[in-house]
Amino acid sequence: MFSRFLTINTILILFPHVFTDRLGQDWNINAPCQPYIEKFSLAISKMAECAANYTSPPKVCTQCIDQYINFKEMEYTMKHLNNVTATDKTPCSQVIYGQYLLSYVHEMANSLSRQIWDNSRCDSCLVIKWDFEGGDSRIIYDEKTVNFHNKLTDWRKCAINDTPTAEGDICKRCTGSFDELFNFYWKIYTEPGVDFCLDVETTMNDTMNIWHSIWKCPDDSKNDRKYDTTMVYSSTAAFILVIIFFYVGSYIQAEKTVRQFEDYSARPPIQIPRSRLISSSTFNDQVSDYSSLAPSFSIPEEN
Repeated sequence: MFSRFLTINTILILFPHVFTDRLGQDWNINAPCQPYIEKFSLAISKMAECAANYTSPPKVCTQCIDQYINFKEMEYTMKHLNNVTATDKTPCSQVIYGQYLLSYVHEMANSLSRQIWDNSRCDSCLVIKWDFEGGDSRIIYDEKTVNFHNKLTDWRKCAINDTPTAEGDICKRCTGSFDELFNFYWKIYTEPGVDFCLDVETTMNDTMNIWHSIWKCPDDSKNDRKYDTTMVYSSTAAFILVIIFFYVGSYIQAEKTVRQFEDYSARPPIQIPRSRLISSSTFNDQVSDYSSLAPSFSIPEEN
């Protein structure tokens, strides 16, 4: 009796779980697309994890390249997943990107591409030769990034060769390599229309912090920057003075014109001698003379 009761209770406990699982599978018409969604979500999570790990200092462009390429290749596959369909024959690409009002993987993928990769200006340091179909995409660093890396490596080698306690010797020995690195970086940094990626900028800032703040090496370029600052201030002051002189001159000229107009309007009217005026009798005589000389026209009378 007890065993029969136990069997019935077991069936009653397990039946809802089995029914729920089966019901969930039957109602999920997008189940054939789920394995691809899981692979894509894994690629997104790896890219996000790498970006979070290399957030301080930012090193996404140099340390998360493999994760980014894998993520973008998987995104391409998802957008062209037309040979796999849901239960209702809808292509999985449409199911993921256009079937519903909101696609979580689509929003997260856009966030990684725009907020992380694009904001880090990674395209300013490297070019990716995409091979979405073959899955063999490759990267090529641009020339300025390679040159910066080489100069940075030379400076670091110079610093490593010195003993940690000989800070003064480091400054003397490695000034040449540091100046060469800084001058190259500054030339590119100040050139219009040319940028470094965020990885290079933060690396240079940390390098300058080590050189000046930690090792207390003198800043030989301070005089040059002071001269540049003086020139900027001088040019600005001269420009402001030119504007002031222009407006003052315009104001003086306007006042002079108004004053001349007022002087002219204040003059008395011109008095013409009465002997020069034409009398009425003279005017009548001139009119009579003119009338005698002018031909007369008459309208013929009707017969």
